[in-house]
Formats: sequence, structure tokens, C-alpha cells
Amino acid sequence: MNRRTKIAAVKYIVYSLIMLFLYVLQTDPNFFYIDYIKPVLVLPFAVCIAMFESQLVGGLFGLFAGVLCDVSSTVLFGFQSILYLCICTAVGLLVVYLMQPSMINSLLAVGLGFGARLLLEYFFYYVMWGYDNSHLILLDKMLPLLIYTLVVTPFLFLAVRKMHRFFEEKMAEN
Repeated sequence: MNRRTKIAAVKYIVYSLIMLFLYVLQTDPNFFYIDYIKPVLVLPFAVCIAMFESQLVGGLFGLFAGVLCDVSSTVLFGFQSILYLCICTAVGLLVVYLMQPSMINSLLAVGLGFGARLLLEYFFYYVMWGYDNSHLILLDKMLPLLIYTLVVTPFLFLAVRKMHRFFEEKMAEN
């Protein structure tokens, strides 16, 4: 293995370990807990990785984030895995062909992606079955969850950008 391959392997291992750490924080019942709402940390992290790495790497980390979320979720297993894979692959492709990795774009990508995921869950789990006052779930639980997730997204974006630059500098030192 050459030096660039070793550095890339270390980079992806570090990303994976951080993803696992964020998943532990996300599922910890007392961490970042505000009024029965906890932010989703692994999706914004995967979206930020997709912005700085290729669409393949972004899609794989999106799949990884989705599997982690599916393990601890009450929704149908695979629902989040497929959605997060599509979201992160789309973000990776958008960065390649259309936009630059920036904090605003990360907020837009996470907001649109996670908002679509929440709306799909709302439709398939509440609206479709005709629950009374299901709009309260959307307004009292899902909307604050989306906002709280968007609040932590800039911090994750800055962390991923710093790690990406660090590893790119290491690769350039050949």
C-alpha cells in the first residue's frame, strides 16, 4: 500500500469511529435532551462527508448512518437506510455538478433531506391510517426535531471540513 491509500484508509476509519460515537450520543437518553426532543446527529455528519468526499463514499456513509438509525428506530427496518443512502448520494452528486460545499448548502441538504424523511414517516405512519389530531405530532414533535437537528449541523460541517483539510494536507505531503 502506498502512502495515499493508507491515509485514505485512516480517514475513513476515523469517519466511521466518529459516526459510531455520534450514534452513541444520539441514542443516549440524557444527552442533548430538550423537552422530549433529541437531534439526529448521524445524518448531518453523513451529509457533510458526502459534501467533501465522492458521491460513492457519501452514499456509503449515508447507508451506514441509516442502518444505525434503523437499529434504534420504530420505523420499518431499511426505511432510513434507503433514504439516507439516496440523500447522501444526491448531495455528493450535487456537489460534483452543481454546488460548492458550504455551511448554507449543508443546512439546505440536511433540512430538505431530513424534512422529506419526516414527512414520509408522518404520511405513512399517521395520515395514511387516519389518526385524529395527527398534525400535533408533526408540529409538536417532528418540526422541533428538524429544527434541533439543523442547529447542530453547522458544528458537524465545520468538524468534517477541518478533518477533510487535515487529511488532504497529509496526502499532499508526498
